[in-house]
Amino acid sequence: MIQWIKDLHANVFYTFRGRLAMLYVVVELTILLIAGLLIYSLLSRQVYNDVDEELYAQAQSVVNELNHSDFTFWPFHVREFTNHFNGSVQLVDTNGDIQFTFGKNLLQDDTGGILKALKQAMTGRSIIFVSTETLLRADNMRVIAAAVRKDNEIVGVLLLGRNTQEIQKIFKLLYSLGGFLGLLSIVISCVVGYMMARRALKPIGQITATAKAVSSGDLTRRLDSDVHDKEIRELITSLNSMFEDLESNFNAQKRFTADASHELRIPLTILKGEVEVALRHPRSEEEYKHLLGQHLDIIERMQRIVNDLLTLARADAGLLEVVQKPVDLSLLLQEIAQHHLILFDDHKIQLEMDIDDDLEILADAGHIERIVFNLLNNAFKFAPRNSTIYLSAHVYENEAVIMVKDQGLGISPDQQKRLFDRFYRVDDARARQSHHHGGGAGLGLAICKRIVEAHGGAIRVESALGKGAAFFVHLPLNRL
Repeated sequence: MIQWIKDLHANVFYTFRGRLAMLYVVVELTILLIAGLLIYSLLSRQVYNDVDEELYAQAQSVVNELNHSDFTFWPFHVREFTNHFNGSVQLVDTNGDIQFTFGKNLLQDDTGGILKALKQAMTGRSIIFVSTETLLRADNMRVIAAAVRKDNEIVGVLLLGRNTQEIQKIFKLLYSLGGFLGLLSIVISCVVGYMMARRALKPIGQITATAKAVSSGDLTRRLDSDVHDKEIRELITSLNSMFEDLESNFNAQKRFTADASHELRIPLTILKGEVEVALRHPRSEEEYKHLLGQHLDIIERMQRIVNDLLTLARADAGLLEVVQKPVDLSLLLQEIAQHHLILFDDHKIQLEMDIDDDLEILADAGHIERIVFNLLNNAFKFAPRNSTIYLSAHVYENEAVIMVKDQGLGISPDQQKRLFDRFYRVDDARARQSHHHGGGAGLGLAICKRIVEAHGGAIRVESALGKGAAFFVHLPLNRL
């Protein structure tokens, strides 16, 4: 029993649904109390008015007869009135002597101010109402004091008292019924409120269980969105989106860690192996210079990977420094193209340019140069000999659109979806078939995407297998 009470106390006062159900009960109880007080006030006032109107009419009828008859006939008129009056009647003269009494002696046990009403009537007030007790008391009487006049002088006072016991029975029944219905409604509202709160908060339990599962490492868990409540449905949708982002970021972090380890492990392994071989046998100065030159190339490649990783980390943290100034994009693209002409010419690749004059953007010139360098290097890596690479820049809908297009083997739709992910590379064998040099670390396009987004632009690719690939960079024009 004690444990049951403790469980009930915990479920009611230490759970949201319990407190919500209690709130329903308190609100309804408050409404019932206010409604009961209002009903009692209005109903008792109406009952008093009805009783007083009836007493007033009866008192006026008897007083009129007494006013127009001789003293000797007063007892006769009063007695005749008592034959059809259900209450107490007393006739008192100005000396305070009781001339006639029927029923209860109203002056004998004055607890409701009857004597005071009698005095007021004798001093000139014609009609005075008074109650001996409260309306809900069974022995309560509603009394009227009416002055009797003779030749415009007060010669006595008529007291009529009516018992309100039948009214009290009706009120008692009414309040008993109201109390029972109120208690029943409170119990029902408590149960229904608790069930409604439990039903409304049921998704919270699912959310808690799913959140615990996700925090334990099960990132595949999702919440059931089949909920009718709009607010809970929106919360579930937001949480599912957050869980998907967490899973995506966690998987990306795992891939990033694995790929970064792989990219750095290979050159470190090569460097370690060559150093170990060099230390086994003495070598000439020229051989050491050649070996150190190879090591320097490996170290530079590792340095590029680390620098690219640092750039991506800054971009992800929102710390990528972008100093935006007016940049002559037309001149910048022509200068970058000039740097690639000799490289392209050595591999029998032509570069065709179609660049609008006076293109000006608000950007970081160094970052924009890095984007175009990466795109031209990618195009060169996948372009076959005796092919053409296209570089263009035009204005389209208040944007400067840069296009770099090659005539390589193209990129499949599945590869295009992941093309801008870090460490993702398409088949490098196609590049090596043409130029016999290794691929990069797969960070160039990811860096391009972060830089473009930091400038408020966008980058996309259009490609089909066998038809080359075209990269489009959209940057806002300088409108200052």
